[in-house]
Amino acid sequence: MPGPPSGTPPTPPTSLAGRLLNVFAAPGDVFDEIKTAPPRTTNWLVPALLSAFLGVLSAIVMYSQPAIIQQIHEQQAKIFEDQVNAGKMTREQADQIETASEKFGGPATMMISGSIGAVVTSFARVFWWAFVLWLLGLVFLKTKLDFLKALEVAGLASMIALLGAIITLLLSVSLGKIVTPSFALLISHFNPKNVLHLALAAMNFFALWLVGVLAVGLSRLSGARFSKALWLTGGFWLTIQFLLILLAVLVSTIFSGAK
Repeated sequence: MPGPPSGTPPTPPTSLAGRLLNVFAAPGDVFDEIKTAPPRTTNWLVPALLSAFLGVLSAIVMYSQPAIIQQIHEQQAKIFEDQVNAGKMTREQADQIETASEKFGGPATMMISGSIGAVVTSFARVFWWAFVLWLLGLVFLKTKLDFLKALEVAGLASMIALLGAIITLLLSVSLGKIVTPSFALLISHFNPKNVLHLALAAMNFFALWLVGVLAVGLSRLSGARFSKALWLTGGFWLTIQFLLILLAVLVSTIFSGAK
């Protein structure tokens, strides 16, 4: 009679579609598999391509909405009006610039520039977060992570941002203005010069979710506690948001004070 099996057979790897979906519900299991499996380019390339495709689609759909185009023109007109009221620009100059903006910044131009920006951002985001995870592991956790593994984690985690982009598109089309799923939805009249408004806009629900999933990936790749990984990724993200808000306020102040 044959004896019992010598060991438990290895768990078969999940499919790419399974990994793309499981990262929403069980990211720890996905990243555990990533850590031990051979490198797979599809883990980061496919999410980046999906994000780029959705970004191009979003640019075409949103900038074909008359209400959104009207909102953008009204925001530009308000900026020119403020400059005229402050005596930094004559009415004739404001009218000339506004006419040129409407001529060369029409829907077609916005679609093209938005599409190019979406493609670049989709790939840059994956490589950026992979570098951040690698750097956090090296500096704070004293662990040299495999960059390709970090790239796979960042790519699969970007599926969270992909879902956020879908919600953003649906909200913008339904409300007739460009909005994001953040606490800024609680503000009836968003003011880009208001620090509180900028801070609320930075608190994007899907960005927070993404940071949490990236923390899971950092924890599984490095072997560190999740709480420590969350402090590192969350602290880095908050620092970047603070610097971006500070830069926005500084640019607004310089622009307002320009003669």
